[in-house]
Amino acid sequence: MARTPAPDGPLLGGRWRLGPRLGHGAQAETFLAVEVARRTEVVIKRVKLGAGWKSFELHERETKVLGQLRHPGVPRLLSAFEEPPGTFNLVMQRMPGENLREHLKRRRFGEVELKDILIRALEILDYLATRTPPVVHRDIKPSNLVRDSDGSLALVDFGGVADAGSATGGGSTMIGTYGYMAPEQLHGQATPATDLYALGATIVALAGGVEPEDVPRKGLKMDLPRHLPSMSKGLRGVLEAMTEPDPEKRPQRARDVIALLAKGRRDPTPVLPRGADRGGALATTGSKELRPARPIFTDLPEPIGALLRLAVLGVAVGGWAGMAVTAVAVRMVGWLVFVLAGKSNRPTVRRATDDVADVLVDGRDGFGDLARRAVARRRS
Repeated sequence: MARTPAPDGPLLGGRWRLGPRLGHGAQAETFLAVEVARRTEVVIKRVKLGAGWKSFELHERETKVLGQLRHPGVPRLLSAFEEPPGTFNLVMQRMPGENLREHLKRRRFGEVELKDILIRALEILDYLATRTPPVVHRDIKPSNLVRDSDGSLALVDFGGVADAGSATGGGSTMIGTYGYMAPEQLHGQATPATDLYALGATIVALAGGVEPEDVPRKGLKMDLPRHLPSMSKGLRGVLEAMTEPDPEKRPQRARDVIALLAKGRRDPTPVLPRGADRGGALATTGSKELRPARPIFTDLPEPIGALLRLAVLGVAVGGWAGMAVTAVAVRMVGWLVFVLAGKSNRPTVRRATDDVADVLVDGRDGFGDLARRAVARRRS
């Protein structure tokens, strides 16, 4: 990886030495800079008033929204000022790591990594969607997700950000990147579900190594079984739900996708349309009532089969109880650590606790399945 040249540009705001340009678009340019006193790297986005009134409006909105956000996966706004006259500067924390597009140039992501990226990104989106009013990024794509060496993830470039109140109405302004935009963005509309579409398209791009517009289609939908045949049905089903063209049928919240992802480990086709009973939908998708337990040891003579089923039942009940108790204990310990941890570490503690508890719950459910099979009666 090439070393970034040392900043040698003008001193802005009496604090920041401007360095090399990191990127540019039709509305703004982004530069690396260094805060001279602390010798810490920052990112400065510069918008010139001559770029148009819309560019200035987006700059003002980004400044306002970033100033209200406090999350380890979102760059902190450090300063905003005009210098020289007509050029507006936005100074932001530089998030450590490399964007996922650069990662993808070197290697393909495995499914475990994809799930990790998806869950971490969903945690950020859940934070944004639970603001008042909800915050919609509107331009999620691999180059706007930065991943550090420890796996931590950050969402950057809030230049197209909007709150749900201003983003759901019609309008002529289209924000986003072709292939990653949900269909409703073509009409200037966006909700938190719009960001979920873009995140789903991002994971598809990382998994297949091609841009979303090059993915085979069935009508308006991505044909993911054809494009990603080796991906597990559970994860693929989640991505199909996230990239549903109809926003009414798409998951509406990040936590809905987390629930589908957990359910997808056991059910390959999770569906969560708007208007459905969310608690009921998540509880019954792939439920055991829909899939009767298959009895075991039915080909063995009795009483040998009965003795083996009784032994399996004992193991299953013990395993279920052990997993259930351990999951509760992990939650309790995690809560205690969460209370004692600093604010910056709490999201990591919560995420780690949830990950471990989810594994234990999956194990508990596995033992439950085994117990049901041990007592299931042979169907005639």
